This record gives sequence, C-alpha cells and structure tokens, in this order.
Amino acid sequence: MSKTTATAYEVGHLYEVDPGALKIGANVRTDPRPDAKEFAASIKTRGVLEVISAYVDPDGGLTVLRGQRRSLVAAKVGTPTGTVPVRVVPAPEEADRIIDQASENLHREAMHTRETRDAVEQLAMLGVSAAQIAKRVALPRATVDAALNVTRNPATKDRMDATGMTLEEAAIFAEFEDDPNAIDTLTAAWEDSWRRRQIPHIIQRLRDERAEARALQDEVDRLRAEGLPVLDPAEVPADLHRHAMANLRTDDGGIVPEETWPTVTGAAVAVTVEWVQADEPETDDEDDEPEINDEYGEDDEPEDRQVYVPVWVCIDPAAANLHYVHDAGREHSGTTSPLTDEQSATRSAEAEARREAESAERRRVIANNKAWKAAEVVRRQWLTGLLARRTVPAGTEVLIARAVVGREYTLSHAMEHGHEVLMTLLGVVPVEGEAASYYGNRAMCAQVLDQATTPKAALMRTLAAVVAAWEQRADTHTWRNPTEWDDVIMTALIGWGYPASDVERLLLRSDTADAAR
Repeated sequence: MSKTTATAYEVGHLYEVDPGALKIGANVRTDPRPDAKEFAASIKTRGVLEVISAYVDPDGGLTVLRGQRRSLVAAKVGTPTGTVPVRVVPAPEEADRIIDQASENLHREAMHTRETRDAVEQLAMLGVSAAQIAKRVALPRATVDAALNVTRNPATKDRMDATGMTLEEAAIFAEFEDDPNAIDTLTAAWEDSWRRRQIPHIIQRLRDERAEARALQDEVDRLRAEGLPVLDPAEVPADLHRHAMANLRTDDGGIVPEETWPTVTGAAVAVTVEWVQADEPETDDEDDEPEINDEYGEDDEPEDRQVYVPVWVCIDPAAANLHYVHDAGREHSGTTSPLTDEQSATRSAEAEARREAESAERRRVIANNKAWKAAEVVRRQWLTGLLARRTVPAGTEVLIARAVVGREYTLSHAMEHGHEVLMTLLGVVPVEGEAASYYGNRAMCAQVLDQATTPKAALMRTLAAVVAAWEQRADTHTWRNPTEWDDVIMTALIGWGYPASDVERLLLRSDTADAAR
C-alpha cells in the first residue's frame, strides 16, 4: 500500500487517500446516516477498517462507488493516520452501479446481539477493561456493562440465547439470578405480552424490596446492639396483631403492664414498617400562612415516608397465660356480668372484621405507596428519553395551552420555585450559587432558553416545563386523590408510549382508563 502524492491512479491498486479529497458519487442509499455517534467514534479511534471502492472520474479525481458512509464520516471526524484506504476500480456502467449498490445494502446482515456479547466477553478475557472496550470498539458503555453482566452468569447467557432477549433485557435477569422468586416473577412477566411492558416497573420494585430488606435488617441489628431481643424479619408472625403485647390480656381480662413486657415469657421485639405523614412545613412568621389551592390543598402537602416501629410481642401467648383481647369466650363486658357465649362471639367477630378491614386498607396503602415510589423512578427515566427526542409528540400544543391558559397550579408552582425537576430531566448543569428557591434557578432557566434555538426546540422545552412541573408535585398523595389534571397528564404519557404501572392508572378517569387499555 502506498500513500499517494500524485493525481494519477491505476485500477486495481490500493492507495491511502485524504478522505476530504474523495468525491461522493451517485448512490441508491440516500441516507447514509453519517451522524451515528458510535460509528464516528470507531472511525476516529480505529480508522476505516474496510477498504473504500472508488473510480477515477474524468477530472482525474476519485469518486466513491462503495463506502460513502465511511468516506463522509472520515472526512468529518478524521482518522488516526489522516487517510483512508481506497481501492481503485473501473468506472461502472450505470445499471451495474445500481445493482451492486442495492445488493450490497439489501443483503448486509447486522451482527446478532449475542455476537456482540461474545466479542465483549472475549476482550474481557484478554484483560481489556470495560472502559477500553467501550472506547476501542465504539460501543456505549451501558452495552458493554450489560454484556459483561450477562456473560458472568451462564444461566442468563443461556436464557438470552433461547429467548432472543436483547443485552439490556438479559442483564435484568442477571441482576436477580440469585433470587429464584424474582426470576419467577420476571419470567412470568416476560412470557406475557402485556406484562412484558411492565418489566421496568417490576424491576424497580424488586430493587426497592432488596434495599428495604437491607435497611430493615440494619434496623434489627441496631436494636439488637442496644440489647433488645429483636426477631429476624422472617420470624415475625404473620398475625402480628394477635401477638402484640398491647393486644394481649390476662386470664381475668387485665392488660399486661407495659413495664413488665420485657419479662413476659416469650417476650420479643418485632420491627414493623409504617408509612406516616411528614410534619407540616413550618413558617418563620406567625402571620404567614401556606398558600391554599382548591385542588391540592396546602402549597406544600406533606409527603408520606417510611418509618421503623419496634413492637413488643409475645411469641407464645398460651405459655405466658395470655390471650388475644378479642378471642371468643375470653372477653369481659366491663361490668360485673360476664358476656354470654353468643355476645362474646358476636363482639369477637365484629372486632375481627373491623381489624381485617383496617389491615386490608393499610396493606393497600403501603403497597400502592411503594409502587408509586418505584414508578417515579421509571417514569422520570422515560421522560428524560421522551424530552430528548427530536419529534414533538402529538397533542403537545393542546397540553401546553391547557396548562398555561387553564392556569394549572403545578405549572405556576414550578415557575415560582425554579423548575427544579425540569433541570433534572433536561440534564442542565447546576450553576454555582443557584438553588430551587422561591423564584430561584434563573441562570439555569436561561440555559434551557438558550437551547430553544428553533420553533420545534422551543416547543419541546415548553412541553418539558409543563410535564416536569406536574412531576414535581406528584407524590404518594396523587394516586389517592387524583385530579382531572392528573388524568390529563397520565393519559398523554400513555398515548406517547409510556407503560404506566397499575398504581399510575389509578389517576385515569373511567372513560380514559378504558381508552388507555
């Protein structure tokens, strides 16, 4: 191979040519997609690996016959040597040119995902780091990481080959291969075409459950270090209410004094998880009152949070000569006359029914609160991708008009408080000294405006502001008391392709819920 310095080219010879000197001839492929980032990175780092075919034009220059994409990208980003390999071929007849170019593009097969995975695995076995693999092969780092996670687990690798999963999908299973129950849940979702779209939500819930289990165990260990006889989470009775010291009675119906709980036979502590409402926001001035909004109530509605509550229990009430307060036949009327068997049974049944209804509602609230927190993570990731698109979603103008003209509170609140979530969704770099305070974040808002250089870009930034404003106010209270605006936003997101979770669908009114299905 010779690096040419002359203008005379011979057919059949291979030359190193400045890509900027190549002319792009007619081609059946009108969109070579030269802006592909990974391809451009590969050209810049490794150069053009496949020889370009070109013919000598009447002016003595080289016109590209095959390899226009390589030529365009090399001219744009450069190569390590500053040149590209070009083989000179005879100038083709027009019909032959069209046939050859069409055949080359039509019959080209992309690499299978598993082949990419195996290539990454082989490079890793040779000692090439993940960062170097991503750089030298021009693969997204997320793809390299997913490939490495999959190849570390033979079961996941086999599952990927058997089902045709993508690397990213298989990596999800790899994350939970040590948890058979989680794998069963994911497999069932994968095999159901409807539930498969819910996998991002299922994954986030599984991650949250793992984190919650670790945090709960940390609390158990902390209390044990203080000397308390704390049960392992797996040892806590399912019917905890029937073991709680506060619900136990002596044979004569007396309560168990709280100061004696630690000395009761079978006494132990169970750590429970409760959702409570945070304290109301405080004001600096007694005359200051929170802003009231007809739909949302106080300006800063308290956000639910999880707390750990230690509960003294008796693991064997019978051995301690105790019984559950509502056990039939063991209750007392509070007078000198004992209850009849029928009265006792009726009271016990009524109390148990109330307790079960309250317990069922509590379980529903806890489950939906957890589901909402998990969905928030998935939804914000999805919104980040949506707002990075170049195509404006259908119905954007109407949604913006409703928010602005309809004076939706979520938008006015975000405008007054610096569009905090908007900055996160758009990835705006924080400005030193700026904060999402009352009318704050002005410099960061200016960055968003600077990005709105075209009418389409301005429209997308405005849509981002409207949606992010709703996102900033949405929380666990939203699913319990959905408004019409909540319905409008969630309906729009679903219409744009968002796979809403079950708890998010509680925001939909009955008519829109049917349409969303």
